[in-house]
Amino acid sequence: MAWYQPQELTEALDMMATREPVIVCGGTDVFVNWLRRKQQFQGRDWLDIHRIQSVREIRRVEDGLLIGAAVTAAEIWQSPICNAIPSLQEAARVVGGWQIQNRASIAGNVANASPAADMMVPLFALGARVVLQSVQGERRIRIEDFVLGPKQTSILKHELITHIHIPETGLFAPQTFLRLDQRGGTDISLVSVAVVAKVDRQASHVNIVVGAASPKPFSVPMAEEMVHKDAASDVMKRVAALYAAHAAPITDVRASADYRRAMVGVLVERVLGKVLLAPQTTTG
Repeated sequence: MAWYQPQELTEALDMMATREPVIVCGGTDVFVNWLRRKQQFQGRDWLDIHRIQSVREIRRVEDGLLIGAAVTAAEIWQSPICNAIPSLQEAARVVGGWQIQNRASIAGNVANASPAADMMVPLFALGARVVLQSVQGERRIRIEDFVLGPKQTSILKHELITHIHIPETGLFAPQTFLRLDQRGGTDISLVSVAVVAKVDRQASHVNIVVGAASPKPFSVPMAEEMVHKDAASDVMKRVAALYAAHAAPITDVRASADYRRAMVGVLVERVLGKVLLAPQTTTG
């Protein structure tokens, strides 16, 4: 077993092709679960990508924003560039305590594919794409197609997540993220919701995504369409009820499925009111 820390992306991709190492950056998932998962990694090499400069940058590009795979949650919520996507900043602020936020990377949050992963929920709502590279080249895949289920993704052998791409349409749009937890940000989400909208006199388009209440973050297109046509408060209640009905939460030591389902409705209505009604009140 060897621990590699390349400084160039090409070197890392060569190692992916020849050695099939375990990729690590912040290590907040791998090492916390080490005792349970160590047999899975026995005898394998490790590839630490955090020294590769190109995956540590946040860049404004012509068609949106590129966030490097190794960018941490703390860097996201502190970055002036990321002020264009406040929903992701809000999620990054509650990824565990500050110690975790200074280690946890955005690509790790996505690749781990936990149903309760905070940053994935606004990324779904923003229409993000996962940028993957290998020695064969680059491909981009919508995040909703990349995440298949709990701990399951469509990443191919020898591929490395290098960036998360946020499309131009999500930048500076009215948006927010809200989650429910037991201990004020140091526990994982019981339910989380992100909304990204374009608002004029009414919502012309709105993405509503719920996390921690199904195997992967989910939307209800017919409910979103209702908001497109009418942002009235009674419509928001019906939309919230539809999301609660479509939720498929689990019962565990943190909360029951019934409680989580009820809270889906509460949070959806709350974030819709925050995004759709507040701008109208502010502009008078």
